[in-house]
Amino acid sequence: MALIDDAAFVAAGGYIYIADPDTAKPTDIKDPLAPGNGWESIGHTSLDDLPEFGRDGDDPEVKGSWQNVKLRATTPDVTYSVTIKSIQATALTYQLYFGAGPAAVQADKSFRIPAQPRPQTKALLVVLVDGANYLPLWHPRVSLLGSDAVGLAADDFVSFPIKGTFLGSSLIGNAIGEWAQIAAPEAPPVQGGGGE
Repeated sequence: MALIDDAAFVAAGGYIYIADPDTAKPTDIKDPLAPGNGWESIGHTSLDDLPEFGRDGDDPEVKGSWQNVKLRATTPDVTYSVTIKSIQATALTYQLYFGAGPAAVQADKSFRIPAQPRPQTKALLVVLVDGANYLPLWHPRVSLLGSDAVGLAADDFVSFPIKGTFLGSSLIGNAIGEWAQIAAPEAPPVQGGGGE
């Protein structure tokens, strides 16, 4: 593997968007504040607790035969997720945290918390920002719901932890997402040699 200095990415900033399930991946993000039609920002998220991508499941188990004690490793059952801490007390945050759709917003703009939460399935786009470089992480189907207690502190923002569990999407052959990569810069064309 080549040493690609620009591929060492610092998540110095970022933006998180949701859209209807199976919304197509943006093809070319020129501005992290404008990923394309259909994407809605979830707003401010915690600087101290950045989004955390998790992995939960089994580890591969080595199976052997009489002739080869380490013949094959099993394929583990793994679930991937992301936890986001929203710091905006808005209807969208409440919908994702408490598990309710837009109908939970009342005429006076208050939010009615359901007795039984229902995860909200959305497309998710996380755009990491490192200077002038952007790294989009796209998941076409994500089940979103509050994952822990609402955080209160006298010297910090109220925070709403929301966990997104990545689901398979027929849009991409039942895979769970696509992450961009920082490619190696193209080498300059080789000039033809030869004497006069």
